[in-house]
Amino acid sequence: MEHLVRLAAELVATLCVCLAAILAAAGTGAGDSGRLVAALGYGLAVTAAMHAFGGQGPVHANPAVTLAVFSTGRGTIVRAIACIVGQLVGAVLAGLTAMWLLAGLGTGLGMPAGSFTRIDPVRTTVVEGLLSFLWAAAFLGSVYGSRLTANAGVPVGLTVAAGTLAGAAFTGGAMNPARAIASAVAAVDFSTLWMYAAGALAGGAVAGLVGRLFLPPERPDPPSLR
Repeated sequence: MEHLVRLAAELVATLCVCLAAILAAAGTGAGDSGRLVAALGYGLAVTAAMHAFGGQGPVHANPAVTLAVFSTGRGTIVRAIACIVGQLVGAVLAGLTAMWLLAGLGTGLGMPAGSFTRIDPVRTTVVEGLLSFLWAAAFLGSVYGSRLTANAGVPVGLTVAAGTLAGAAFTGGAMNPARAIASAVAAVDFSTLWMYAAGALAGGAVAGLVGRLFLPPERPDPPSLR
């Protein structure tokens, strides 16, 4: 039952985060002002989701973050699988909802894309990996490495907004395989999905391994991650 609750929390949180990110990106024009709106929409959605659905422990809403947590040695494989299954289902539902809401509006359906996406898969993957590392590291540091556990959503959301702004021109700043899946489903375009998934998961794994060095081992895990 505990794992089902966790799965449900990740599903709803990921659905909300991905849908908010897609709508924020699709509903704005090009240019710096549009990127700022998209970044704030994404980051604030992460903050809101972590506070709204974190009653049983901090929600990840991102498979890369789940991988980072698991890579530090926290949680079990069953817990990680439950989180990722919930995130993937939430991402698909977000994509289908966005497809219905935005059909025929010519918005691009919030696809993460930038100057690297179509011409340089390696640089796209590297940028997404670096930015995903930043998100995962901020999560680990805020939840496990400080006294901010109850308010961890604030620094994590700000980090997501900063990462989105940093990557917007180059990759769109997805930093989250679930976010990329949601947009791919909405647009029925999976051609670039592998870059966003590979980069984000690699960044999350590295963040978890680095976390093993810097996180205080004596600090107990939140109850839901034991």
